[in-house]
Amino acid sequence: MDSYSPTQSSTQSPSPELDVDVTKPKKMDIYAAIVDQSNVGIFVINHKSKLICWNQWMVSSSNIEASFALGKTLDEIFPDLPGLRFMQSINDCINKGMSSLLSSKLNPHPLPLYSTASEQAKGQVMSQMIMVKPVQDQGKLCMVHVFDVSPAKARDQLLRQRTSEYRSKEMHTHAILASIGDAVITTDLQSHIDYMNPIAETMTGWALGESKGRPLKQVFSVMSKKGEKDIDFVERCLSTDEEPDNESHELALNNRDGVCIAIEESVAAIRDTDKKIIGAVVVFRDVSSARKLSQQISWQATHDTLTGLFNRNYFDAKLTDMVTDAREGDRHHALLYLDLDQFKVVNDTCGHVAGDELLRQVSLLLSSHIRANDTLARLGGDEFGIQLLNCPAQVALRIANQTRHSIGNFRFCWEDKSFGIGVSIGLVEVNSQSESVEQVLSDADTACYAAKDNGRNQVHVYRTHASEAAVRQSEMEWVTRIQSAIEQQRFRLYFQTITPVLCLNDSNHIEILIRMLDTDGEVISPGAFIPAAERYNLMPAIDHWVIGKVFQLINDNLMVLIENGYQFAINLSGHSLSGADTLDYICDQLTKQQIPKGMICFEITETAAISNLSSASHFIRTLKQQGCLFSLDDFGSGLSSFAYLKNLPVDYLKIDGSFVKDMATDVIDQAMVQSINQIGHVMNLKTIAEFVESEEILQCLKDIGVDYAQGYAIAKPTPLTDSDGKLLIT
Repeated sequence: MDSYSPTQSSTQSPSPELDVDVTKPKKMDIYAAIVDQSNVGIFVINHKSKLICWNQWMVSSSNIEASFALGKTLDEIFPDLPGLRFMQSINDCINKGMSSLLSSKLNPHPLPLYSTASEQAKGQVMSQMIMVKPVQDQGKLCMVHVFDVSPAKARDQLLRQRTSEYRSKEMHTHAILASIGDAVITTDLQSHIDYMNPIAETMTGWALGESKGRPLKQVFSVMSKKGEKDIDFVERCLSTDEEPDNESHELALNNRDGVCIAIEESVAAIRDTDKKIIGAVVVFRDVSSARKLSQQISWQATHDTLTGLFNRNYFDAKLTDMVTDAREGDRHHALLYLDLDQFKVVNDTCGHVAGDELLRQVSLLLSSHIRANDTLARLGGDEFGIQLLNCPAQVALRIANQTRHSIGNFRFCWEDKSFGIGVSIGLVEVNSQSESVEQVLSDADTACYAAKDNGRNQVHVYRTHASEAAVRQSEMEWVTRIQSAIEQQRFRLYFQTITPVLCLNDSNHIEILIRMLDTDGEVISPGAFIPAAERYNLMPAIDHWVIGKVFQLINDNLMVLIENGYQFAINLSGHSLSGADTLDYICDQLTKQQIPKGMICFEITETAAISNLSSASHFIRTLKQQGCLFSLDDFGSGLSSFAYLKNLPVDYLKIDGSFVKDMATDVIDQAMVQSINQIGHVMNLKTIAEFVESEEILQCLKDIGVDYAQGYAIAKPTPLTDSDGKLLIT
C-alpha cells in the first residue's frame, strides 16, 4: 500500500524511505479530501510500524506536519511516548487483527495532542478516546481514530469543583446537581446518604426521601465485571484521604429493581473551609450504550455480521495456531473447506435478501454438526471453513460426509419456491508435514474445487501427489461445456430494467444479461459458468457472442427502438477490456450495423478497470468517439475508487450493491451511497443503484437523489427474445 497523507499536495513526491512505487499514478485526491474533513484524528500504521497516513486533524492537534510524520514510527515523532497499553493495542491489531477501544481512563498516557494553541503552550494535553482497528483485505494495516473527549473530562472536573465550592450553600448546590445529566450522591463521614439528585434516584430506584440517612451500600450496590461485589470506593476515600483508583474497573450498578446498569464512577472527598473531610460525593453515569458499542466493535472484529459465525480474520488466526500445534506437537488436525452448490441459483432467482436468509439457515445447520472445540467460520460469499482439532483423517471424512448429507437433505423455502442445495467440501489433513497456513488453505481450496468439478455435492480429500493429468481433465470439462454452448447457440439473452428513481414507469434503459442452456434444457445462471469462463479466458468469446446478437437485434428493429428511445447496457469482462481483439470487433460491428450514437452503453467493473487503467482508459475513449456510453459497475467496492474515477471518462456510476441492499437499515451503508452519489454528481455523472429490492430502499434513494435504480423492487430479469429469436421488448 502506498504511504499517503491527505494533506500532501498532488505534486509532492513520497518520501524515499516509504517503499513507495513512484511509477503509480497519483491517487486518493478526492478520497483524501473526505478524510481531511473528518473531525477526528486518523492515522494508519503498516506492518513495519511506519506511518502511512496522517490526516489534517492530526497535523492541527500535534503541530506535526504530514511530510515529517510519514515513514516514521510513533516513537520517532513522539520520543517520550510512554503509552505501553496503546502500543500493545497497535501490535495486537497488526499481528492478530484485534480491535481495541481505549478511553482516557484506561489509557492514562495519551498522545501529546492539544485542543488549542494556548493549551499546548500550557502543556495541557487533551483527553482522548482512541479506537484501534485493522483495515480489512489490505494486508497488516492498523487504522487509529483519536477522539477529543476533553469536554467530558472538563465536565467532571467542574462538577467536583462546584460540589466543594457550594457545599455551604446546599440549596444552590442541589439546584445545580439536579440540572446536570450525571447521577450524584453525597454522603457524610459515616457513608450515610445525605443527598441524591434526580438522575441518581432514577438509576438506583430509590427516592431521596427514603434513602436519606441510609448506608450508601444499601442504596448504591456496585460490582465489577470480575464479580467483585460491594466495591466501596467511598469508604476508601474517607479512610485514606485519597481518591480511589476505580478507573480500571468496569463497574455495574445493581439497582433496587434488580436491573444491572453499566456505569462509570468518580469519588471525591468533600472538605470544609479548613480542608477537613466532612463527607464524599459519588458521581456516576450510565455507560451502557458506550460499553455495548465497545463490545459490539470487539465482536465485529472476529465475527461475520450476517451469520453470527466467526469471520475470516479469526479463522486465519486460529488456523495459524492449529498449524503450529500440528508441527510442534506432532498432532493430527483437519480442515474442511465448504462451498454451497446452488447458492447462486437462489440469489439469481429470488434476490439477495433470500440469499442472505439461506446463508443464515445453513450456518445454523452447520453449527449443529461441529464439536465443542472445533471452529466454524464464514470465509466469504457462500464459502465456509471448519477446523477440526485433534481429528484423524477418517474421523474428519466421516464428519464431512455427515455435513454433506445434512445439507443435501435440507430444503430452502422462499415465498412459493423450494430449493434443494448441496455442498462441495475439500478436506485437507493438518499434521507435522503441513508447510504453512497459506499452503493448507490453498490445498483445501484445490480439494473443494475438485469436488465441484467432479459433479458437486461431494467430499474430496486432498492428496499431495494427485495426478496432473486428472486435474487437467477436470479443468477442461467446463471449457468443453462452454465452447459447446457457443457453437450450438445455447446461450440466451435476458434483460433487467434500469429506471429513473423519480419516474419508475418511464424507462427504456435496460441491462443485457446472459443465461446458458445445458444439454438437457436446464437454464444455468451466469454465476455458475462465468467464473469458469473467466478462469480459462473464454469470456471474450462470450462477450463477442452477446455483442453480435444485441447489435443484430438492434439492426433488425432499428426504427422502433429509436422511436422509443431504447438504450442497451452490455457487460464487458476484464479480459475483453484489456484485449485489442474485442475493441477491434466492437468497432467493426458498429460500422457494419450502423448503431445510433448513445444506444449502446458498455458496463465495466471497477476491479477490471483499475487492474489495467491505461488499457481501460484507451478502450473507453476509443468507443466514446464512436458514440458509445460507459458505466462503471460495482463502484465503491475498492478502497481506491475515488482516486481512479477521474481517470476514467465514464457516463454512469453503478453504486456497489453491497452498500445498497442494507441501506434502509444501516446508516453506514446509507452514508456510503450518499457520498458516492455526491461525488458522481460533482463529476457530472449519472448514478445507478443496483440491488434495489424493497420500497424502503427506493425511498432512501429518492431522499438522497440517486438518478436510477435497478433491482427486484423494480423488475426481475426477463427473456429478451422468444424461442424464435424475436425481440420481446417492442
